[in-house]
Amino acid sequence: MSFARICRKERFGERFVCFELEERNIASQARPGQFVMVRPGFGVFDPLLPRPFAVLSANADRFSLLFEIVGKGTELLSHLEVGDVVEVLGPLGRGFSLDAHSGILLAGGRGLVPLVFLAREFKKRSISFSFFLGVRERKDLALLRLLEDLPRVLWSCEEAVSGGFCGTVLDLVGKCLERALWQEARIYACGPEGMLRELATVFPGKEEDIEVALEARMGCGFGVCLGCAIPRRGGGYWHVCSDGPVFRLSEVVL
Repeated sequence: MSFARICRKERFGERFVCFELEERNIASQARPGQFVMVRPGFGVFDPLLPRPFAVLSANADRFSLLFEIVGKGTELLSHLEVGDVVEVLGPLGRGFSLDAHSGILLAGGRGLVPLVFLAREFKKRSISFSFFLGVRERKDLALLRLLEDLPRVLWSCEEAVSGGFCGTVLDLVGKCLERALWQEARIYACGPEGMLRELATVFPGKEEDIEVALEARMGCGFGVCLGCAIPRRGGGYWHVCSDGPVFRLSEVVL
């Protein structure tokens, strides 16, 4: 693991924190869909194991992460400030393919993180895409600030919000996209497992052309601890950290 200094910290609503970190090796190599393992630096051993976070953005010298405060590890990280140091390992895993002619990006809650990185890469490459974000609570609409530089963003909220679509992100897709509009596009998704499980129903016949970024608890990040095994279509298991975290929907059993 190496050390990275926090250069910028920003909160998005009550539950989400974004760090910009200075670490040239990771920043220069990270690709959309990859992740890093992070823990507080300099002698902090509780919690002992690092946490996996998808990369939000990267340039030559710095990369960004956004995480949701959901437990002891992320609570501890959320109290770090600019100038503090974290231990990082990465970039790790298999990312998204970047050879699509057009894309439909579907994000559920914090699942937007790897898809924001992908969308910005598509924008650089002049690849046409539409970005759909769904959140459960209106307070999480603060995440829309991350999408202000992107074209064709549509959003939904499961709580009623003035001027917004009420429902899940897949409800929104069903309302907005006819088959002809998604038939030729590659579909990229990240979000709760229940959402990902429904993709085969919403997009029948597209499982080979749907890429999903999976979340999993893991201790190492590179296939040694075997804590992130998921069932493989046809038998056996994948390890999210080393075989993924991005898979074709046809490759996994959710």
